[in-house]
Amino acid sequence: MTKKSPGPGKPDHVVVPSKSKDGKLDYTYIIGGILLWGLIGWGLDFLLHQSWIVFAALPVGAVCGYFLARHHQSMAADDDGTPQ
Repeated sequence: MTKKSPGPGKPDHVVVPSKSKDGKLDYTYIIGGILLWGLIGWGLDFLLHQSWIVFAALPVGAVCGYFLARHHQSMAADDDGTPQ
């Protein structure tokens, strides 16, 4: 991972992962999103006594993980443009 000084208007606490792990990082974010939203859906199912919420939360987690991975890749591309 690299820690570089960001440009103006960017936060200074962002750590950008190296590009060599981008493929594995995508899967990690997607699986993590599915697990997190699955747990949230399971908890809401338990509280609200609705059995469909967990099934609606799982694809939401996958989509959120996908977009988070794309966001991190775009931040890595904006970093300095050189391969690491």
